[in-house]
Amino acid sequence: MPEPMPEPGSEEPVRPDQPGPFQVGTIEFPFWTGGPGFTLAKISYPAQHDGWLAPADRSAGRYPSIVVAPATWTGPNLYEWFTDYVVRHGYIVFRYFPENILALDPHMHADTVCDAIDKLIDIDDDRFNPLRGLIDHDAFAALGVSLGGAGALLAAARDRRIRAVIGLAPGRDAKEPELYARIDTEVRNVVAPTLIMSGQNDGICPGSGVHYLDLVPRGYKTYLEIAGGNHVQFLDPSEVDIHLPGLPRDGEPGITFAEQHAIANVYATAFLHAALKGDGYCEVQVLGADAVRAVRDGRLSDLRSEAGPLPLPFPAATAGVRSAAAAAVPVATSGDLIGAAGTVASALLLRVNGLVRDLARGVERATAEMEKRILG
Repeated sequence: MPEPMPEPGSEEPVRPDQPGPFQVGTIEFPFWTGGPGFTLAKISYPAQHDGWLAPADRSAGRYPSIVVAPATWTGPNLYEWFTDYVVRHGYIVFRYFPENILALDPHMHADTVCDAIDKLIDIDDDRFNPLRGLIDHDAFAALGVSLGGAGALLAAARDRRIRAVIGLAPGRDAKEPELYARIDTEVRNVVAPTLIMSGQNDGICPGSGVHYLDLVPRGYKTYLEIAGGNHVQFLDPSEVDIHLPGLPRDGEPGITFAEQHAIANVYATAFLHAALKGDGYCEVQVLGADAVRAVRDGRLSDLRSEAGPLPLPFPAATAGVRSAAAAAVPVATSGDLIGAAGTVASALLLRVNGLVRDLARGVERATAEMEKRILG
């Protein structure tokens, strides 16, 4: 029997492996990227009911926002699998058509991701926009697929408003060594918590996920490889045989689109909950014992991580504990099962960070309740 849907606005968020409680509203509008002209943007948001221009659900206050950078030759409509899932878990998702759908330079996406954050801030202050007052200015994330994944990493390297970055099969082009040498140098400036996911059978950009992970400085970062997954299955299902000219054909998948999407959604949502909402149990799900079990169970074929502390604001009462956690040395793990199982120190650090964060949340709630009683 499926678990009942929780009510929106509850104190604790729903676990990432359970259906989220929110409905999905959508708006579309012309979006000036700062490039050659206008393109089309689409925003999905927690709503009172599913549908176009549905009234926003304001029960949970402000929401974190994610800007999605698409893969080459694709637009925003091939990422419904991710968008619907995370919006139902309490996120706003901004998707866009690239100003040049054939462009092969990830810098275009980095520019557009930063422009999209500017636009979200403008929307939040627009008295005529239905999303006014819903956007958390301290909780932006960037997510990209393939070439867009490289663009999302570049955006995180240059824009400190990005508090978390996810690269799904982030792209590289061996035929452009000078361009990607510059990109590698820039990615070394990423300081936001980073999640990179690839498919085990990726035939288009094999090895690129690990390459980018190694470039990101030591800190809160992880690489997850989905067993049997490939490159194209990070898009919505399609009957079209997607083959980009000049690129090798993708590897034959060992799992379905739906299976790859389900695994990616759970880990992406857990990562976002930890990085943007401060939910400690999700850290363990992404980097700790839960992820190690996924390797043993065959859902993940590779796991590499460093469990650095998350750069989240904390109440003054926990500042001393937070400083102690921040001073802990991150632990890198290897990509095989033995290395993954050796993440005990990482998992312990995650437990401590998570307990401190959850304790802080409880103190805040208790203090607010006490103030209500005194003032009331």
